[in-house]
Amino acid sequence: MKILITGGAGQIAYSLIPLLLSGNIFNTKIDLILLDIESCLEKLEGVKMELEDSNFEYLNSLIITSDLKTAFSDIDLAILLGGFPRLPGMERKDLLEKNLEIFKIQGTALNNYANPNVKVLVVANPVNTNCWIVNKFSPNIPSENFTSYSYLDQERLAYLLQIKYNQRYENIKNIIIWGNHSSTMVPDVSNYNSEIKLDDDDIYMIQNRGASVIEKRKLSSAMSAANGIIKHITKWFHGSDDEIISFGVYNMNSYKFPEDMFISIPVKTYKNFNYSVVDDLQIDNKTRTMINISIEELKEEIDLVKQLL
Repeated sequence: MKILITGGAGQIAYSLIPLLLSGNIFNTKIDLILLDIESCLEKLEGVKMELEDSNFEYLNSLIITSDLKTAFSDIDLAILLGGFPRLPGMERKDLLEKNLEIFKIQGTALNNYANPNVKVLVVANPVNTNCWIVNKFSPNIPSENFTSYSYLDQERLAYLLQIKYNQRYENIKNIIIWGNHSSTMVPDVSNYNSEIKLDDDDIYMIQNRGASVIEKRKLSSAMSAANGIIKHITKWFHGSDDEIISFGVYNMNSYKFPEDMFISIPVKTYKNFNYSVVDDLQIDNKTRTMINISIEELKEEIDLVKQLL
């Protein structure tokens, strides 16, 4: 299994790599490539030294690089962590413009160098829009091979159900995160337990949990993000045992949502990176209204990117 992690010198990668090399997902040797910008190569050297010192059983080979061809050639899985963060005072247009350049380049590299059946998980924010960009610049790779990250928000919702509603973790199934990965995302537990009604505080907590972590740590989520990435990939590779889970996927015609977007919606996953959208769930009026607001925000982001192209 040849796996690329972009943003390889960053804090999420630092938490993710040991989990990825545990053998619990693929149970096979991994050829790992860590890509970052040239100014981060010294940090990458330090990560490389720690990987060597850890002597992971499932690490077959390791490459650190800032070269796109070296990084993307013949990869089976790309985990795209590296993006431009939103800085204080930065307008959304500025953030989208910065990330457009990054993900345009990475999409082109995927298209030119990667295994044509490569699977791609986009984690860097704004995640749904970045996934749309990288997909647009990888026309030789099927859109269903791309997913955007919303599993961390699902885990946050599961934890809320445990601590506030006294639910057991192993019993929590079929909870959903709808829409754009932002403060407009919509948590939904109606398909798990219709008697539990999330109040406005619950919804606000899920929508703003990432911001709350930043306020406390002065850094964005890393350990929890890495854990969610592992769960996303595990479910994608091994299947979800008929459980409904949340993936950002390319929308064709589900729930009368706009097409040509990556929207967090309910899916079931099967072995070897296969999945299907669960498109027959009932959505109550309040939830539908919130989802429409989230998707409208996502549409505005994509329209803005289209103007910048």
